[in-house]
Amino acid sequence: MRKLFLLISLAILSTTLIAQENKVDTLFSDGDDQRAERLYNEGIIMFEAGQYMQALQKFNDAISAKPTLEKAYYNRGVVKIELKDFKGSIIDFDQAIKLNPSAKSHFNRGRAKQELGDKDGAFADYSKAIELDANHAQAYYYRGGIYFERNEYDLAIGDFTLAIQIKPDYAYAYNDRGSAKIKQEKFEDARDDYQMAVKINPNMAFAFNNLGSAKKKLKDYQGAVEDYNTAIRLKPDYYIAFNNRGSALFELGQYDKAINDYTDAIKLKSDYAYAYNNRGNAKYKLKEYAAAIEDFNQAIALNSSYGYAYLNRGISYEMLRKSAEACEDWKKAASLGVNSGDNYVKLQCK
Repeated sequence: MRKLFLLISLAILSTTLIAQENKVDTLFSDGDDQRAERLYNEGIIMFEAGQYMQALQKFNDAISAKPTLEKAYYNRGVVKIELKDFKGSIIDFDQAIKLNPSAKSHFNRGRAKQELGDKDGAFADYSKAIELDANHAQAYYYRGGIYFERNEYDLAIGDFTLAIQIKPDYAYAYNDRGSAKIKQEKFEDARDDYQMAVKINPNMAFAFNNLGSAKKKLKDYQGAVEDYNTAIRLKPDYYIAFNNRGSALFELGQYDKAINDYTDAIKLKSDYAYAYNNRGNAKYKLKEYAAAIEDFNQAIALNSSYGYAYLNRGISYEMLRKSAEACEDWKKAASLGVNSGDNYVKLQCK
């Protein structure tokens, strides 16, 4: 029986601009430089007010007045990230790095490259940011995320740990380190990291969901239900948490309640094949075999490669004495890599 545990992908943290300078009229000797500094500072004020297009224009004007104003290129790149103009932001960070190869410019250029799917380029920029600033917690965190996606979990854990050492209240790093430990089946350690994440930030619904999944792996099903409850309270449309709470209730033998949760997950996401499969399993436990088959049918209609749905439908067919249909489903499950399907074929099918 397949049980779904979703590990949350990494969150993008906001980037701040270089702080506004005081007494700007004393920084430059000529009129153009003073004008550039004034426009630059006005751009920061507009950015902080969420007026991104106006901020962009101010930084454009500052650069026109002083083409070597590195911080204006950097900040214009940050604005373009907010505006989802990632290619444009990279051009600005390129120029900022040419004028001053700083950790902050490499880090933010890495962010833009990652948004465009250039993970290798992003990795190189995060590494360069760390080389330039060994205390850049975000660079460790984002590089750790790429290690995670590469399935290099030890290296991911190493980077998340360094991020936490630099920034002890880094809730996202605790959460993602927990997810890497889940991948290594270090469930107690993962649980402890998720607990730290929600202690630091009790509004992280996905961290409560992950904590529930770690507890479920440890067979603490009631504790898992409580954490899924919190995740759903924080995010009422969290269909994954409804599905996962249903799975914990299933393990507790509370099949009717599990069905209600799977149904709520399906209401929130009508193409959620896992919830249909899981609801079918709960109906099977209640000996509602025909109703279970209907759910397995829907799961397969949504995902024709869903091997466990074929396996489970075959078991329900067998309970209805439909041996031919059962054997056909088990053979299909086996062809999709479900070993149990092959076992059923050998034992039940001629």
